[in-house]
Amino acid sequence: MQPATKRIWDVPVRLMHAAFITGVAGAWLARSAELIDWHVVFGYAALAALCMRIAWGFVGPAHSRFRSFAYPARAVVGYLREALRGSPRHYAGHNPAGSWSVFLLLALVGATCVSGVAASGALHGMGPLAGVVSFATGDASLRLHDLLAWTILAVVAVHLAGVAWGSRLHRENLVRAMVTGRKRAHGDVAAEAPSRAALGAAMLLAVVAGATAYIAWHVPRDVAMRADLERDAKRSLSSQAWFRECSDCHLAYSPALLPARSWERMLREQDRHFGEDLSLPSAKIELLRQAIDAPPPSWGAWKLAHSAAPGESPQKVSELPYWRAAHRRVPVAHFSAPHSAGRHDCEACHRDAPSGIFHPRMIRRSKPGNDS
Repeated sequence: MQPATKRIWDVPVRLMHAAFITGVAGAWLARSAELIDWHVVFGYAALAALCMRIAWGFVGPAHSRFRSFAYPARAVVGYLREALRGSPRHYAGHNPAGSWSVFLLLALVGATCVSGVAASGALHGMGPLAGVVSFATGDASLRLHDLLAWTILAVVAVHLAGVAWGSRLHRENLVRAMVTGRKRAHGDVAAEAPSRAALGAAMLLAVVAGATAYIAWHVPRDVAMRADLERDAKRSLSSQAWFRECSDCHLAYSPALLPARSWERMLREQDRHFGEDLSLPSAKIELLRQAIDAPPPSWGAWKLAHSAAPGESPQKVSELPYWRAAHRRVPVAHFSAPHSAGRHDCEACHRDAPSGIFHPRMIRRSKPGNDS
């Protein structure tokens, strides 16, 4: 005879759990630059699920409230000792060890989302913090974001191992219990949790509607706006001395892509500029020097220049450590015809290369020469 079960978790908390998993997994899988918008969508979905779960931790049914599984350290140690002996106490809600992993995951995902919002605002001008966070702060936020993401994976692995172990010890499928919301009835379960299916559906619909609106309305609008800005930037480049001087022979790289010492070296060694003598007059050299300290147009430019080792003055953008790191997954064949003219041919992949912005949305997803 099957033991009696009761509904422990209502529909909202189970759907939030599913949205939480989907958001975190989706953001991880869409972490490449070309998928930046999907990464943002999944990240915000995880953040929305997190916020709703925190609220439900105070107003939800008994076993969904934080106070029902806020166990002290000694309870966790005691539970683990019992588990190692093979006879742990059964809990209707989260057991002490599982509860700590829940709180840890909530904190980690929250910190990951906040650092991601800060990073996307500084790095790509996206989200509520666009134009507010400095490049340096955004760069630090990105490193923290990556570290937290890997930490989440490690904690999730431990959490899943704990679920499997607990299922075996208690002879109860805990994964199925979270899906159905039902677990074996014990003395600590006074009454079933209400279903609240309509409320759960409304919460899920709100998350899906937000994601759909972002992809269907915000992304095309923002891409069009960036294309307009790029056209304006290209028109303004013609008035820059460095652009007029360099663009006759090759792509005129923004001075911000290399550290100032690289340009100083280039001007000093202009008689042997990649095998050529530029023969620039002194007046023109001084004019070009004025552009060396121009502010970087983007985080990408700032990151490239700041990745050069102290004291070194590389002459090629492709020599910079960050350039190599950012392109390590690009097939070698893409740096030769017919895809591009070489590693120096930034425009083959980046529509906004002349401006030095290198926004992820401006990456070409088709063959060079075809902007469709």
